[in-house]
Amino acid sequence: MTFDTVNNAFLFYQKYAMASGFTARKSSQYTHHGVIKSKWFVCSKEGTKPFKAIDTSKKIDTSNNGSKRKSVRRVPSIRTGCKAHRHLLTSNRGMNYMQEQVVNALSALNIGPVKAFNIMRTLYGGFDKVGATKNDFKNFKRDLNRYISEFDADMMIKRLLRKKEYMPNFSMEYITDENGVLRGLFWADEDAKRNFSVFGDVVSFDATYRRNKYNMMFVPFTGIDNHNRNVTLGAAIIGNETAETYSWLLNVFRQAFGCAPPVIVTDQDPAMKKAIEDTWPESRHRLCMWHIMDKLSAKVGASICNNTDFKKRLCAIVWTDSIIPVKFESEWATIINDFNLVDHEWLQSLYQIRDTWIPTYYREEVMSGLMRTSSRSESENHFFGQFCNPGCTLVEFLGHFDSAIEAQRHEHRKNDHDTRNTNAEIWAEDFVLEDQASRIYTRTIFFDQQLEIQNGIQRCAIGKWEDIGDFVNFFVKDWEQPCTTFFEVMMREADMTVYCTCKRFEQFGLLCSHIFCVLRMLDNREFPQRYILRRWTREAVPNSAPGAILGINEIEDRYNEVNRVVREITYSTESVINQLVTNFDALCSFRDHVVNYFKTADESVVNAPPKSRRERFAEITGNTKPSEATVRVPIGTRFKGMGKPKRMKSKREIAVSQLGKKRRQCQNCFRYGHNRRSCKNPTRTKEQAMAKDHGEEADEVDEEEDEWEEVEEDMDEQDEDALDEEDGEEE
Repeated sequence: MTFDTVNNAFLFYQKYAMASGFTARKSSQYTHHGVIKSKWFVCSKEGTKPFKAIDTSKKIDTSNNGSKRKSVRRVPSIRTGCKAHRHLLTSNRGMNYMQEQVVNALSALNIGPVKAFNIMRTLYGGFDKVGATKNDFKNFKRDLNRYISEFDADMMIKRLLRKKEYMPNFSMEYITDENGVLRGLFWADEDAKRNFSVFGDVVSFDATYRRNKYNMMFVPFTGIDNHNRNVTLGAAIIGNETAETYSWLLNVFRQAFGCAPPVIVTDQDPAMKKAIEDTWPESRHRLCMWHIMDKLSAKVGASICNNTDFKKRLCAIVWTDSIIPVKFESEWATIINDFNLVDHEWLQSLYQIRDTWIPTYYREEVMSGLMRTSSRSESENHFFGQFCNPGCTLVEFLGHFDSAIEAQRHEHRKNDHDTRNTNAEIWAEDFVLEDQASRIYTRTIFFDQQLEIQNGIQRCAIGKWEDIGDFVNFFVKDWEQPCTTFFEVMMREADMTVYCTCKRFEQFGLLCSHIFCVLRMLDNREFPQRYILRRWTREAVPNSAPGAILGINEIEDRYNEVNRVVREITYSTESVINQLVTNFDALCSFRDHVVNYFKTADESVVNAPPKSRRERFAEITGNTKPSEATVRVPIGTRFKGMGKPKRMKSKREIAVSQLGKKRRQCQNCFRYGHNRRSCKNPTRTKEQAMAKDHGEEADEVDEEEDEWEEVEEDMDEQDEDALDEEDGEEE
């Protein structure tokens, strides 16, 4: 055979050796005037390797790092003359293209290389069928992260910039400090913007912790879709939680979406509060009730909360939107007086800001079902936590985020499918508005509206009505609501304008049971169109194309084309197997066809050298490693709630640890407090030092004993104080 280069010849011989059951290596060559005249390729086990005799009479201290002579590890030679078997031999062991793709793809689902190896060896039918070991998989992932290393932030920025260039209506902004360290990053695609236009009436956002190896905070903006499920409206990564950073984030959010949301729900972070006041003054800032009420026992006292009905009575007026502000204020004053908490500073501070967290003060505000807390953000954090891990790089995190968003949008498409292809049970067949509502709203929202319709039929009754101008005022009795005598429903039949004092429609966007009671009495045959909010309907937003978020169409380069063909082959092969699995003869015929194609594949690639690992990493990450990073990753990011870097120690523990610490001794003068590098008396011997310093050491021992006595006295005093405090608490 004839080959263009020596390497191509060796590649062919390696394939031949693998098929024959042995491995090959390069051996000697004959060169004349710089030209290779002959080159030897031999079996890896060819020949023998001589072992050097070890002089065991000379002892070598391997634990001494300063020793110039160390024992060499004795490694057995593979050149034994035995018959070679190809499994797990170094030259035939390694990960192929498909295995690298699988490891990288499973990483986006938060599945590590070890689990990826176990999945693969199960599918292949054994360890020897994989062709690589578990360590090979782990090393591949390790080397990929090393390739990313300090260029992590730069690669993530460039990937998002490519999306901004090739994907329509994609927004992305970032900010760095004077040293080029990434401080903040925000991005949102076209689907997120379309969702915001429909579901952006109320937005919740909160900073989550430990979503990447740099401790940068992940900040998702969360809304509620037409199935009453979470929908991500945008995402950001920030390096700190200062008001300045949050102001930058809210500004770029407004630039991307064109406006700020009417209502924003957060926790009691003062930096968030200041940023919202400065940047989104037109938005109403609502605090999370759960975060506030969770502090009740710690602030007021466990004895009051657990041994009395204080907490029950307080929750009765806090966790409800059916009372008016005047009623809430009177009940609050009564509870505070009954438990002698009038002068309680924390409760007074909460009362001063009651209009920012108590639901009764939001009865006129359109909340679209985003209740009283930022629990939507908490559940969003849990959702992303299933796809992310605290030790991932930023490039990995972006892949995890894309996988999570794809899963979220797939769930939305599934809910749309279930709504269109299932029929809900109609309870009141004589009331046509219920059947109309089942065709207007999504299945989840219809169940809520259906409950209001049934309550209007079964538990509501009209006591009286009176004409007030163009309106008719109906007094509706709700037997399940003892808080008021009657609910008043104002209706103008000319244009079907209706209003109820319970304000359910203003808060949730759905008509209440009191209005349905009036509509049924008037025998209304058409659902009021002006009270159908688009955000709850079946066709609120069109479905996005599956896979668009992953950037499959972001750029038509060679790598994406290859992956597309690979996916088509994999899908086609799987489809054929599914069709032939019940026909054994046809399945064997297909297998023989695939096996016969191996020969054609070997001939087509015999002269094609494999790509280097660096080239493969560049393809996987989508970035060639730059010569210098323009955006650097942060180091040592810390944030609120993270705690101290080390555990705080008491004075007693510090004193004990210091006295028990071994003192440093110089190996030249054998005195304490310095080492031999900084020694000023290198000529003294150990005997001289011991003789001269005997008195000084005795004095030092006496001082140490005195210190121990003082520490013991302090310990006794602290123990006595602690016992006195415990006795006082018991009394």
